[in-house]
Amino acid sequence: MFFNRYLIPICLTITTIAIAPVEVTAARRETRAILAREVGSIAKKTVVRIESAEGTFGSGVIIGRVERGNKNIYTILTAAHVVRSTDTKYKIITPIPVNSLGVRKRTVIDVNIKNIKRIPNVDLAEISFESNHIFAIGTLGNSEYADEGSPVYVAGFPKPGQAINRIAFQFTGGMISSRLDESDLNPKEMNNGYDISYTNITRAGMSGGPVFDAAGRIVAIHGQGDRNNQVPGEEASTGLGSEEKTGFNLGIPIQTLFRIQPHTRNLVGARVDASPVNYQLLDRSLTIGTNNKKFARRFRTRADAPPIFDVTKVDEQTYD
Repeated sequence: MFFNRYLIPICLTITTIAIAPVEVTAARRETRAILAREVGSIAKKTVVRIESAEGTFGSGVIIGRVERGNKNIYTILTAAHVVRSTDTKYKIITPIPVNSLGVRKRTVIDVNIKNIKRIPNVDLAEISFESNHIFAIGTLGNSEYADEGSPVYVAGFPKPGQAINRIAFQFTGGMISSRLDESDLNPKEMNNGYDISYTNITRAGMSGGPVFDAAGRIVAIHGQGDRNNQVPGEEASTGLGSEEKTGFNLGIPIQTLFRIQPHTRNLVGARVDASPVNYQLLDRSLTIGTNNKKFARRFRTRADAPPIFDVTKVDEQTYD
């Protein structure tokens, strides 16, 4: 009788203890949204400019690094139409190295044509280069969580305009306006992988630049700007287009890259964080196995932080 009376309560207690940590672990899988200027800092450390000998140019982002001997081999992800020509030379202008001492400046690196890999059936390409410097690497996110209304940021180096008459890094905010993933059902309608659209300001020269989510992870590669009469690749280095832009721009989701090239992480040394975004600027308290407030711990409170971006200004930012 002694054995039977106490066996069941003991088992229940053990089960309760085992379940509680699982719930906390699941909650921690979300990645906290960060401020726009923090995402901008990530972008400035990872985005590159790509120029051709023909005078065209675009953008790209460093997504991986592997070590071979004493050399660092970096991989840039960009739009394939930025490096479409096989008869010209390309060079990349890197971000400022994180291990830079003394003079802090960007580095110009000539690209060997054999180091450009065009990814089949989609407007994406990878460029590899060697360097003794240490550059920051962008983290690849999960584009499936970038649904309509999600805040996103686009970064790159647009061609000079009337007022901004030199090439300068630009970082713009907006939101996902549409998901066009239904086109995956028919490969003939895939539009080179451009299955996601957003409201960010973009200009020619920003093609190949990254689209970041609110946690600073790359969820797409920018490459098209919609126009009333679309000219294919108008967001490429030429900037040609017959009519004004509609305000919608398009990118290729990172999940498309993973479907075509599932071993990207191992191939190029990429960092991947596929967790959803927690948009709460106030970190919630964690309670383990109890509702008693005495055991709750609050940390990194940011209730007074400004909003991630001002959605009221999006409609005003539709023209170049």
